[in-house]
Amino acid sequence: MWNFRYVILVAIVTLVFSSLIAFYLGLNSTIEAFREIADARQHNESIPSNVILVHIISSIDEFLLGIILIIFSLGIYELFISKLDVLQDKDIPYPNWLIFRSLEDLKGVLTKVIIIILMVYFFKSVVVMKFDTPLSILYLAAGIILIALANYISHKHGHQPHKK
Repeated sequence: MWNFRYVILVAIVTLVFSSLIAFYLGLNSTIEAFREIADARQHNESIPSNVILVHIISSIDEFLLGIILIIFSLGIYELFISKLDVLQDKDIPYPNWLIFRSLEDLKGVLTKVIIIILMVYFFKSVVVMKFDTPLSILYLAAGIILIALANYISHKHGHQPHKK
């Protein structure tokens, strides 16, 4: 029965492949930003900074998701399969961000990541929005306050690394 834990490898491999997809999307967003700049220069137009900023923010978001998927897959591997023995030099301390004692630790990291991704998505949406009325500016301010509050709460009550 103990060897049945290796079924978890399906989830781990899937998460690693998903991270590769996220990295591909991030690279594609970065290339799109360069294309926008090249097209604007070719047609002697002003560079559309909002559009380029959206592509760059998208790439940050997608790269972040890819990194988190790798961290999450490493955490699941350590929880269910075995400890990672990749550090050859024993003088290098094991990184705190890779220490997971339970699924609750992984869920805490995932919650923080979701909040960060939502923050980036909110920022990306705000860049392209038009604020015509004072009420829309008030909504923007309320959104920023709520996101800052969610970020504060996630860091205050989030994943506390364990000492080895």
